[in-house]
Amino acid sequence: MSCSAEHLKYLKESISSCFLPALKEDLDNVPLNSEHFGSYRNALEIQLPILYDLLQQNRHWIFGGEDQESYEVFANVIILLCEINAAPTIYRLSNENIQRNANSILRERTPINISNVANIVFEFYQNKFKKDVWKKELGSLHGFVRYLELQYSSQTLPRRWVNFCLSVGLTVRESHEPTCKRIGIFIFAVILKSGNFAYIQEQNIHGVIYESAIKDIDFIDCAEAAADVWECLRKCLNFCKELSSFNWCQLDDLMEKAIKNVTMASNSQISLCNLQQVSKMAAYFAINQQEIEACCEAGLNIPSSIERCRNICATNNSYTIFRWAKSILTMLNVESYKLMQEKEISQKFLLFTSVLMEVIITHKLDFEIIQIVRTILDTFKYQLQHSPYTHESANFGKLNNALEKILNHKIFVQNK
Repeated sequence: MSCSAEHLKYLKESISSCFLPALKEDLDNVPLNSEHFGSYRNALEIQLPILYDLLQQNRHWIFGGEDQESYEVFANVIILLCEINAAPTIYRLSNENIQRNANSILRERTPINISNVANIVFEFYQNKFKKDVWKKELGSLHGFVRYLELQYSSQTLPRRWVNFCLSVGLTVRESHEPTCKRIGIFIFAVILKSGNFAYIQEQNIHGVIYESAIKDIDFIDCAEAAADVWECLRKCLNFCKELSSFNWCQLDDLMEKAIKNVTMASNSQISLCNLQQVSKMAAYFAINQQEIEACCEAGLNIPSSIERCRNICATNNSYTIFRWAKSILTMLNVESYKLMQEKEISQKFLLFTSVLMEVIITHKLDFEIIQIVRTILDTFKYQLQHSPYTHESANFGKLNNALEKILNHKIFVQNK
């Protein structure tokens, strides 16, 4: 297998012409919008189909060659397609055929198992992320994330990649651009998921990531970004040697942050995300933690799901929830006004709060809302009947009878 000098030159030029040009100004200096990349998209719509044909014609040499030239072309093809296929990006092409072709080639050719090719990729990104160079390399920044996703989702991240990724993640998060901060979080997540556990723990890499990520919690303005940050922080906990259910620890710091930001968040979706973190951390030390988390994340709008969730959550043997019970209940009371908002938000908050009956009227007897209200009232009744302490109270009978009367109200009877 070989490639003539003239043909090789044309192939290299075709690949090079498809890369997103470096920005004229640093990311932090000029606000970008999708329209800025119109001419690039137009050019790529013409150039990429031609390049795909070239790749098809020369695939055996590019992906099966054993010389330095083929290794370099292989590496640059992967780097380019990662840049094009990264999502979501401000410069992304909307042509689905082009995206499908890029994704197909990437899925077929990654993870790269030829060390010479992998080394070329590593050196490429090293050069792109030197000092302040990265601030103009928007395509490489997004492409790097896609490459990590494809290359290391199912294999261990080598130590040099762990160190490099940590450096890149910390560097890009210095930007005030939300996109850059989120890319940094994604890079951190790859390190924590695919890096060697002992090495990360030994080098306190998780501690560095934790200190960087926790700064975001108070300033996030997007529910998706909030979920990413929380997931990253919770992964950091897995590496903490001193973590204990009996002592104050990082988990309690995160619980405090989550409870505070249910109230302080800029919108209801972020509040809900924080509320979900409270329930996850409450089960962190439980023996069946994953089962409890999966149960709480499942849809709880039907009685059978609620019943299953009750049974599983009853096995939670974590002490964390007892330590935070008062704060959680106070928070739920403060947040009850959110039940008066749009239907979707109300449905979700209803699974956590006790201000119920006004909601039915607010939403004009909406069937789904009534069903959720009934489910929560059933939960209150269930807890009263099965708690070993309520039977000792003189008020138990009154409470139980009151709940019975409410549940027998025609609103609930007619909407079963």
